[in-house]
Amino acid sequence: MFDYDGTLTPIVARPELALLSGDTRRLLTLLSGMARFTVGVVSGRELADLESLVAIPGLVYAGNHGLEMSGAGMEYVHPSAPEFVDPLVEVAGLLEQKLAEVPGILVDNKRLTLTIHFRNTPDSYITQVEHTVVAVTKPNVDSGQLKITRGKGLLEVRPNIDWGKGEAIEKIRQDCGDDSFTMFFGDDETDENALKWLSGTGIGIVVGPENRQTAARYRVNNSAQVLQLLDRILCCFIESRSSA
Repeated sequence: MFDYDGTLTPIVARPELALLSGDTRRLLTLLSGMARFTVGVVSGRELADLESLVAIPGLVYAGNHGLEMSGAGMEYVHPSAPEFVDPLVEVAGLLEQKLAEVPGILVDNKRLTLTIHFRNTPDSYITQVEHTVVAVTKPNVDSGQLKITRGKGLLEVRPNIDWGKGEAIEKIRQDCGDDSFTMFFGDDETDENALKWLSGTGIGIVVGPENRQTAARYRVNNSAQVLQLLDRILCCFIESRSSA
């Protein structure tokens, strides 16, 4: 299981520029074609966007932090998620109005969650952006309906339900129908939910610098090293089959 942005691809200026390299696509395709592996991508992106960017048959895709999932015989939407569509539309509209003059801002309504990207926004505006997001969402947050989470160069407005990437990965694991062993690669704060869950039941691998606070037992520096590790896993599996 992999996060997408910052894990399978480097962090880039705008979401639409984060594209899989040919080598990464090749390795994911090879792994997913082997009966021993179930391969999935678990992302904060909307499911349709994630499927379009990766576009590898046979993978499990989990969008909006696992609120919606498809692939490998799975079609899933969290039963509580649809009730948040209208509130998120309202919040997105207000934020687009109030942040319209902020340079480099992107308000991305992903139907079941909402992301405010400020990676391209000058630092002098960041406090204004954060205060505006908190103020606009305050009625929804105070009522217990929505919550705000933070990531790299972004804020997310999400349904305030007990569901994240860890729960999504556990559901995928259960749907595999056997005693599977799980590995998850993730780089952002929203991945800590899954990395913490895996600390007792699988392997969590954080993608980032040594000073990063994380629940993961293992670490690689960047998406290039994720690719190197994938290549090694594939080679070891092929070698073990050859020796057998």
